[in-house]
Amino acid sequence: MKKTIKPHGLLLGLCALFAAYAQADPVVTQTTIDSNTKGNWVGTYGECYNVLPQGSPRTCFPEIEIGPDFISGAPEQYDNIKGDPPCEGDIEFEEAVCITGDATDNFDFRIFTDGAPDNVAYVWGFNEPGSGGPHEVAAGTSQENACMGQDGHSPDAVYASTFDSDRYSYDPLSTEITMTKGGDATLAFYFLSEADVCRSQNYVLKINGADVPGGTGTVDDISQGLYVVMDVTGIPDGATVRLDVTEATPSCGTATGEAFNSHLSGIFVDGTEACADPGDAGCTPGFWKNTRKHLPAWVGYAPGDLFSSVFEDAFSGKTLKQVLKAKGGGLNALGRHTVAALLNGANSDINYGMSDAEVIAAFNEVYPGTKAEYTALKNEFADDNERGCPINGKTAPSGS
Repeated sequence: MKKTIKPHGLLLGLCALFAAYAQADPVVTQTTIDSNTKGNWVGTYGECYNVLPQGSPRTCFPEIEIGPDFISGAPEQYDNIKGDPPCEGDIEFEEAVCITGDATDNFDFRIFTDGAPDNVAYVWGFNEPGSGGPHEVAAGTSQENACMGQDGHSPDAVYASTFDSDRYSYDPLSTEITMTKGGDATLAFYFLSEADVCRSQNYVLKINGADVPGGTGTVDDISQGLYVVMDVTGIPDGATVRLDVTEATPSCGTATGEAFNSHLSGIFVDGTEACADPGDAGCTPGFWKNTRKHLPAWVGYAPGDLFSSVFEDAFSGKTLKQVLKAKGGGLNALGRHTVAALLNGANSDINYGMSDAEVIAAFNEVYPGTKAEYTALKNEFADDNERGCPINGKTAPSGS
């Protein structure tokens, strides 16, 4: 039997208020310059969310304009469209941006400049190593193409490309990412230029418009492909994360070409609650109340445990099983799905996406409350509880 000691509702409110005031502002705790990964980012960065440029035709001038609005509301701004007069070569594929990851629905992206007409940014496709053309990148620096095989994207396994500002007078080149949930994150930004161009960049990380302590620096000589990797704590829910990139004086010794604009060649996000596994399974209240068949699946709790021994006392004197059997809507419906959510979260064989402790906290946050609040939480739990039950309930979880 598991018992959770619950503070009084008023105390919970005061604790939440204190926590809001006490929450630390975002800060970069560590910055690393990664010169080893180069274009081979898959499995190292951006499992949660990643954005990569894919400009076509390659070496198109005038450059392809993209942005400045968020891609969710203006996807047409992120197509490969030639300027006027048009460059030579054919557009090989439509999409100028490749976005992948496990949690793309929880993020949005845009890229823009401060001084270009309409604040657009630009996308440029390099020539691949050994192609014999100008603007080649160094071997191994072309970005792996996570969109390979998808309609509208490059069919190549790697594709060397960058976002840029067209000219330094249009700096900063800026990107913004919004995320539904905050927390701690690892943010990686890839910088790439031609193999024979000496280019360095200043960068400034901002969250919700404020400079982030530790988020300012310079990346020097990006001709070999460099990542700026920042560990960031304290990102608030719903945050807008921004990186400004501007010209820096290079100290390169090997690259000799001349640079005219600022580059940003990949954006990668890991961590944060927005990246948490949302779960894909759940068993219904009907499954859990059938203790004659499914009692072995109850983990940490027993059918005879009082509801009030786990949650706020919304069902005085009633057990968990009695609440599962309660009829009707309103609080009773919430109670049924809350107990089912509790048991789903406690069972390690069910990828529920919430722990039992998180379920307890969610219920205690709305009780006592309004009918509308009860219905909203019931609907959330019901959606999760009805995703499909992956167990037969006749045996204990494999990890217990």
